Amino acid sequence: MNLKIKLFTFFIASMVLLGACKKDVDETTNPVVDTEIVPTGNLTFHLHTYIEDNEVDAYGIEYTTAEGRIISLDIAQMYISDIQLVKLDGSIYTVPNKSILKVFETASLVIGDVPVGNYKSIRFKVGLNSTMNALDPTSTGDSIILNKPSMWFSTPVQPDGYVFMNVQGSIDTTVAMNGIPVPFSYKIGTNANYFQVEMPEQNFTVLENMTAYAHMIADYSKLFTGIQLNDFNNLSVNTVGDNSLPIATAIKNNIPLLFRYE
Repeated sequence: MNLKIKLFTFFIASMVLLGACKKDVDETTNPVVDTEIVPTGNLTFHLHTYIEDNEVDAYGIEYTTAEGRIISLDIAQMYISDIQLVKLDGSIYTVPNKSILKVFETASLVIGDVPVGNYKSIRFKVGLNSTMNALDPTSTGDSIILNKPSMWFSTPVQPDGYVFMNVQGSIDTTVAMNGIPVPFSYKIGTNANYFQVEMPEQNFTVLENMTAYAHMIADYSKLFTGIQLNDFNNLSVNTVGDNSLPIATAIKNNIPLLFRYE
């Protein structure tokens, strides 16, 4: 009888021990993971419209460049998307789902919350990615920036896609720069002309619950770099077909030249 009691006691103790071991294994293989909350601050682009060193105060005003050429703007707007921040170590933070229509009348562009930290540069694209470029302007949450006929090639907007940059105005096209300004119109678009801008390195810091401003300039005089202005054919890019011409490629390649820090 004593032997049976001893065996039963040993059996119960063994089961308790095994249960304890199993619990230890479960807690080890399935640990509770705390979700890390990344502190953020707000980032805002402050993007001014310029003609060389002159800030454009209103449409239709004539400004003279240092070399003596007169330029005025009647419309200057563009889509900005695929915004990326370059950290000091070279890694990239991509701002999710952010596209903006930059119009002359608005200089402050709220990018949104981004991780706090030290950054050294900004990248973005002028235009819209191929998915967004194919959207109907009235049946999407992005209609507030897409339903803008000034950024369409035709009515309806599809299937041609959107105008990525619409710049119109007048410019003196004479070699001597002593003539009467004549109209120009550039509507750059199509998926082939979705173009990246990489700003120079300039360190900035985003602090928690505070707004960091990136002060930049879009100097539209740079759009004419290397363009033979006294050729009338170089003053107009207005259709999808025009966007496959060499002048459209030249204008597109000049777009990164527009941007500098204030």
